[in-house]
Amino acid sequence: MCTESSAVAQSENASVTFESFADWCLNQASLPPEARHTVDVLLAEAGTQDCPQAEESLNNLTEIVLWRSEIVDVTPFASLTHLTGLSLDVNNIVDVSPLTSLTNLTMLSLGSNQIVDVSPLACLNNLTKLHLHENQIVDVTSLARLTNLTTLSLNFNHIADVSPLASLTNLNELYLTSNQIGDITSLARLTNLTRLSLINNNIVDVSPLTSLINLNELYLEDTGIADVSPLASLTNLTELSLRANAYSSSEDFE
Repeated sequence: MCTESSAVAQSENASVTFESFADWCLNQASLPPEARHTVDVLLAEAGTQDCPQAEESLNNLTEIVLWRSEIVDVTPFASLTHLTGLSLDVNNIVDVSPLTSLTNLTMLSLGSNQIVDVSPLACLNNLTKLHLHENQIVDVTSLARLTNLTTLSLNFNHIADVSPLASLTNLNELYLTSNQIGDITSLARLTNLTRLSLINNNIVDVSPLTSLINLNELYLEDTGIADVSPLASLTNLTELSLRANAYSSSEDFE
């Protein structure tokens, strides 16, 4: 359940809570190694080792991009509540719960990490773009609350049930490549979609997609589809990819 969060974060091995990045920085020596490393990364981003100056510098940023930074512990980010964009792709993050305080985020990218539980992200209801590709996600139930999303990337996870996504009716782009999806009935409600990728799933029946009349791009390679005739009604398509499927002809699109 999503509850109202404060910006206070606590290190798992510390008895003191830190309300600002300057406090995290000043207490860095007492932190466990993974939190200490994250503080180091943020100090480098700020361009100074002076804690008050670093906090001022970070508070002047609206977006932080820290790819390939070997970040595991994101608790030091919890005080940066002013951020509207955060990209932490290609790190070693498992626990995203410290990010619940970042309620001003409109864009969050956490691709190529080790995330299983995305339920803490349900608090971030100002998000319009969320990138969670290449993680270990199975359950997307909690994402149903993020109704302001226009872009959602879940490529290369372990998702079978996409029914919770039916509430995300503002989505324009949805990426579900290489999951374990068979039933796409719930996607029929996402009528604002202009781009949809379902590559490398277990889909046989594409008839639920007939309601997605605004689609411009549809990617269905390697899904096991035998009958593509329902797609003939999608007259706004400019890009349709059906490679590596079992259908016998493309006469419906001639």
